[in-house]
Amino acid sequence: MRIQGNTYTAEITSQERLQTDNKTPMQIAVDNQDAYAVIFEQDSGAVTSDFFYLKNTSDRNLKIYKITLHTITLDVDIAVTTGVTGSPTSGTAITPANLYTGGKAADVTCEGRDGDMALTGGNTVDLLYLHQRASGETYVGWQTWDYPAPITLPPNTAMVLNVNIDPTADVDGTLYFYFE
Repeated sequence: MRIQGNTYTAEITSQERLQTDNKTPMQIAVDNQDAYAVIFEQDSGAVTSDFFYLKNTSDRNLKIYKITLHTITLDVDIAVTTGVTGSPTSGTAITPANLYTGGKAADVTCEGRDGDMALTGGNTVDLLYLHQRASGETYVGWQTWDYPAPITLPPNTAMVLNVNIDPTADVDGTLYFYFE
């Protein structure tokens, strides 16, 4: 007999003992083909520009657990803002990849733009500082933010990445998320 809980599963073995499986919510999402990565490359174009947009269109919570970013030109300060309102202006659709090869598509709207998407409101939940290459450095590399408590987007909630300083730097990034 198998018992399925929200986070844990249990099974009664043939020896009538309880066998448990304590996978994390992210591991369960991978098993269920509900874990994704979205790759983008944008040039924000102006201070306070929203250059990356992600909206949860599913009926489950979307959990962002990691963001990696890279720039080679100038220092960049980026805000992660959740709960934004409005529809993106002139964005280009970006399709997240399922981390389970051949898995289902993500229930999201995801867009990027070289310039502002004109979204409003929301709360800043993190500030990400990207360091520029200093004189003599040949490569700064990717910077990674792992969230011990994932950033949660409830159903029909959106978030943006918004540049606070240096509007001229190209930002390459990958955002990792799953559904719970």
